[in-house]
Amino acid sequence: MVMQSQVRKSGHGTPGDIINYMKFELNSHILIAHWIPGFFLVMAFRPMLIASTSDPIKSLMGSGTMGGEAITALALAVVAFLAGEFLDASRDLLEDLWDIFQTVEWDFFSDAKQEEIETLRSSLFSYYVFDHNVSLALIFFLLWNIPFRMPMNAWMLVFTVPLTIFIWNGIRLRSQIASRTKRWAENR
Repeated sequence: MVMQSQVRKSGHGTPGDIINYMKFELNSHILIAHWIPGFFLVMAFRPMLIASTSDPIKSLMGSGTMGGEAITALALAVVAFLAGEFLDASRDLLEDLWDIFQTVEWDFFSDAKQEEIETLRSSLFSYYVFDHNVSLALIFFLLWNIPFRMPMNAWMLVFTVPLTIFIWNGIRLRSQIASRTKRWAENR
């Protein structure tokens, strides 16, 4: 059996090996770190999407039909989850860049004791992922609005202040994660 750390390091492994290690559970990490940032991104773009969506697409989502609110709510939940996964995949791709500045021992998440993994995930990692995914959502939203030449007013400030706080907190959390995983790697 191929270890997850071996698959990550080598970039090899069969799809079956990789799928065996990609557990999908609807847990607090998924809700906090993936779905909420995705929901935030969808809701930030919602006014523009509604204004530019054609009637046939609105009807596919149940708008104006019997039971349409339920279909719309379900579609929103699914699209928010997909947007959250997009944000998290973007964050994953950036991790190698962040590792240049501050290395995290990623093998910790596959090789440490399950109790240690859960402690780190619940105390730091979920919030680190949340901070970065929300920051990416805010960045995408701000970049999306630049071409429309929207005036810099109070609502733009409302986005940049939380962005700064989330990035700052994400950096602080990553520092703590790097420290804990480094200590783990030195003691194994």
